[in-house]
Amino acid sequence: MELLGFGLTYALAALGAAIAVGMIGSAALNAAGRNPEKINDYRTVMILAIAFADALAIIGLVAAIIGSSMVG
Repeated sequence: MELLGFGLTYALAALGAAIAVGMIGSAALNAAGRNPEKINDYRTVMILAIAFADALAIIGLVAAIIGSSMVG
């Protein structure tokens, strides 16, 4: 049962991060389409935002590991 809890905990965190990365990329491409001269600024902000979204997935992984080790 603890493996199910681990899997669900990390799956939800990874799903949220994947959706966030997709939305960030979509917004950056939409902005670049409207103003192509600022593509370098958009790229910098996009990479920073993706790093923050992936950090949340890593926090979810750590929470899943800690939670599964406390149950058993």
